Amino acid sequence: MIEINSREELINALAEAAELEHGLLCQYVFAASTLKQHVEEGVTWPQTELIRGWKRALLTVARQEMAHLGTVCNLLTAVGGAPHFMRLNFPQSASYFPADAPFTLRPFSEATLRRFMRFEEPEPQAIRAFAIAPGPISYQHVGELYRSIEHAFGSLDERTLFIGPVADQDDNEWSRGLHLWPVRDRASAHKAIEFIIREGEGIPQHRQGSHYQTFVDAHAALVAELASDPSFAPARPVAVDPVTRQHRDAPLGGTVIGDPRTREVAEWFSVSYETTLMMLGQFYSFGPETPAQREELRQAAREMMSGVVRPLAEVLTQLPMGGDHPGLNAGPGFELYGDVHVSPHPENAWYVILERLAVESEQGLTLAMEPDAHPRIQLCAENLGRIGDNLTRAIEGGFPTGPSPGLARKASLVRPATDGRLQRPTRTATARYGTAARTENGS
Repeated sequence: MIEINSREELINALAEAAELEHGLLCQYVFAASTLKQHVEEGVTWPQTELIRGWKRALLTVARQEMAHLGTVCNLLTAVGGAPHFMRLNFPQSASYFPADAPFTLRPFSEATLRRFMRFEEPEPQAIRAFAIAPGPISYQHVGELYRSIEHAFGSLDERTLFIGPVADQDDNEWSRGLHLWPVRDRASAHKAIEFIIREGEGIPQHRQGSHYQTFVDAHAALVAELASDPSFAPARPVAVDPVTRQHRDAPLGGTVIGDPRTREVAEWFSVSYETTLMMLGQFYSFGPETPAQREELRQAAREMMSGVVRPLAEVLTQLPMGGDHPGLNAGPGFELYGDVHVSPHPENAWYVILERLAVESEQGLTLAMEPDAHPRIQLCAENLGRIGDNLTRAIEGGFPTGPSPGLARKASLVRPATDGRLQRPTRTATARYGTAARTENGS
């Protein structure tokens, strides 16, 4: 366990935890998106049932990591920090963990599950002391970092530690199984951290249901199936760390996508993912929005994850890498091309988000018109357009602290010219991947 002696060190550790949760959930979603879905992909019907169970488990863990990320943002806000949604691009060798547990995007496999177990496994460590200046953060396991943070909340002066506005805490149920814990004092901070640890590594007397035990069970089932059928390949032939370009913050590089059409879809995925992070950043900034506007923003972020990010991730695992990688498919790189922080001025933040949604919707519509385009591309483009329309309507009356009715009018100017290509689904139409959205005329 590391020793945290000041507010600065605690904020640094919590920012590290936010990047950690963010990076883990991306890796879990990537592995889930690589899993095969049909017997036509070379697996038997019993094996497809195994695979479906693994996919459900990975996505459940990813959703819980999203809840952990939101709870860490609550912890940051409580002690005077800011919500943190930035992270380094993939791959990373030892930026967060030692070299035996790199942050890398790899298909579902026995080795991948062992690495996931390594992330979540419980193992206490010796205490390391920091100097006067904020020291480096060094840990071997996720639980070790959180135990250090928990110790800091228990040792630092409670009277001066909790300076964040009590109202700026997200305590909503985002979906079933995605609960966030508000943090207002030492007791609630301990509850929030225990919640993260219990779901992650578990506790000695209760490992069942933890992320660690989930990966242990999946690994055991996969090993057993491989013993019965050594040719069993549950994942699609997806490249490791597929990227559209090399990134300066990822010196190890990745596998650059060579196929031009696949690269366009991968870029579209990443900019849409960035927009989702910007929505979350604005939601956790607790700006002047009305409760109804905040709820619409949260709904938009939720629909981006389920109706755009997840289906596009799966689409990419079916598209060719091209170039020097014959026989390999691409995948979601979760690339960050720039800063995803939002403006402190809410009208500017909302306008930028709406502008991005409009551009991304138009890009998707263009990609959907390509010969042999995957049908889910059209669905994702429709979802982007609908999300943008809903957010535009949410701000038509302006904000309570200084409304600017012109913002909605300006936002409408960047809506894409659909030329009849896009039929807007109703609010009751599902945004979930793989299903046909019901249009306004009921067709």
